[in-house]
Amino acid sequence: MKVRFYANLRAAVGAKTVELPFEEGGTVEQLVALVVEHHPELAPLLLDENARLSPRVNVFVDGRSAVHLPDGLATPLAAERDIDIFPAVAGG
Repeated sequence: MKVRFYANLRAAVGAKTVELPFEEGGTVEQLVALVVEHHPELAPLLLDENARLSPRVNVFVDGRSAVHLPDGLATPLAAERDIDIFPAVAGG
């Protein structure tokens, strides 16, 4: 599965896009765990102190925030989904 990274996450991975061996039907949460497994340098950027997705990170599936999908982070993924991971944006 192709995963695109943005801002400081891209810099940590060293690439805009990575290809991961993700089994179709796995969940968004499992994908995040796989990302961290393959790129442990992302753990402090993606995960909170309980090893769950940090609220400072956005995971989008086909342009929709994963937390707003019908099953949230438990949503199963098809191989052809567009996945984008980026830090939350704030400012004014």
